[in-house]
Amino acid sequence: MKKLAIAALALVIAAPAAAEEITIGVASHRKVLDPRRDTSNAATGMFYAIYESLIERDPFTPGKYLPGLATEWTMIDDTTMELKLREGVTFHNGDTMDAYDVEASLDPIFKLEDPRYRNPHGKLFYNFEEVEVVDDMTVRIHTKRPDALIETLLSSRNAGIRSLDQINDGDEDRHGLMPIGAGPYKVVSFDPNVSLVVERFDAYWGEPAPFDKVTFLRIPEVSNRITALVNGEADIVSEIPPDQYPLIDAEDGLKRVEVAYPMFHVWLFNNSHPVTSDVKLRQALTLAIDYDGLAEGLWRGHGVASAAWQFPQVGETYNPDLDIFNFDPERARALLAESNYDGEEIEVAIYPGYYLYGQFAAQAIQEMWADVGANMKIKLVEVGGLTLDTDPQTMVRNWSIPMYYSDIMGVMDTSLSESAWAVSRGYFDPEADPRWLEYYEVARFGQSVEERKEAYAKLHEVFTDIAPVIPLYQPADSYAMRADIDFAIPSSLRPFTVPLRAGQITFGE
Repeated sequence: MKKLAIAALALVIAAPAAAEEITIGVASHRKVLDPRRDTSNAATGMFYAIYESLIERDPFTPGKYLPGLATEWTMIDDTTMELKLREGVTFHNGDTMDAYDVEASLDPIFKLEDPRYRNPHGKLFYNFEEVEVVDDMTVRIHTKRPDALIETLLSSRNAGIRSLDQINDGDEDRHGLMPIGAGPYKVVSFDPNVSLVVERFDAYWGEPAPFDKVTFLRIPEVSNRITALVNGEADIVSEIPPDQYPLIDAEDGLKRVEVAYPMFHVWLFNNSHPVTSDVKLRQALTLAIDYDGLAEGLWRGHGVASAAWQFPQVGETYNPDLDIFNFDPERARALLAESNYDGEEIEVAIYPGYYLYGQFAAQAIQEMWADVGANMKIKLVEVGGLTLDTDPQTMVRNWSIPMYYSDIMGVMDTSLSESAWAVSRGYFDPEADPRWLEYYEVARFGQSVEERKEAYAKLHEVFTDIAPVIPLYQPADSYAMRADIDFAIPSSLRPFTVPLRAGQITFGE
């Protein structure tokens, strides 16, 4: 990790920008701003500013839903929700929203009308059938089977409603560059992977946004993000790791908001590769990792070692007794000896600049695997330089899995369902163990909390046996900012969502 240059330490904190404008320095940016195509962590904060969903989540109360573009909703049968739309909602292009905008926005991802929409469909909407227009201000949303998660899925920003006029113009490339939503901010300029500028949308139906202008500026290096903050070129910067906390804390004009996000940094095995298809090898490599030591060493006591596929933020479905990720090097050596592994290199592909400390984690795990007799090769891959998702030669890759919504399946279902990309692209075969689909069925579609929790616990037993992916830890993170800015990290929104809406952030005080 690069340290801030000594010269930068001597800089006086620059005068803050105009109170009505704010610049956020982010580690990662996006190529498009289309929620039908992008489910990445990096897009979440941008989507939250631009788009509105039919149903909103209370940002700080998991499981509490609020009126959004729909003012009321009710289940009229087991698979049909009827929603009354809000009158007088204006899109950023001046159009007024009606039921046909909702139909045109959601049907393509529900029905997977374009292969580019596969990620949102597979992670969130595979159980949705279609949107039925009842009248101009009423829609019915049909699911394929009863779904206890229908509210939380519709509150996803990937279910954001867009302008029918823009959808109908057929220019998909422009849609991703200058999207037309109905959120509190509208896009005024977008330079992919560089910067996004949004301005307050004066015709927004709700309480006006607090800022005249917000800039999301990509600054990949931690040291450069801190320098930008110190110099007054940014007002908030994301992903400040623990080794930089003392620097921020020592500056009178700066402060931090710290969080261990409900998100795992993980390593995903390619279960169909000739080497990593060996289940005993995968079990051995999973047991060879010192999870507590890794979290402590990398995150200096601020990260959280993985115990199971869940977080306390999942609410009533949380099971504190689940604990399956344990360090057992002796058992790892025994399993390695029983496997077909003959000492060949196990190549692990790492995005070094995308997942904070990802390369350092790989170096630490390389030593742990070597200690039990496994030979790892680290392959550094720039984001966009290789499509790891489809390269059949990839054995292991780093990845992150956030809590997409406040439920146990908000982690599991978005990554390992039969419709998720890891399955559709051959990384994981849910039919490899017949128990997996049996328990998965109940955990996802059971109608009582207790039966779903019980099935989820059994699913973890199967997970231990098939070892398809390793959640390493919950990374520690801090936003650093001007001392006059104040906000809390939302507990029920996606990680990396800066709360930029009215009543969620104060500044200049």
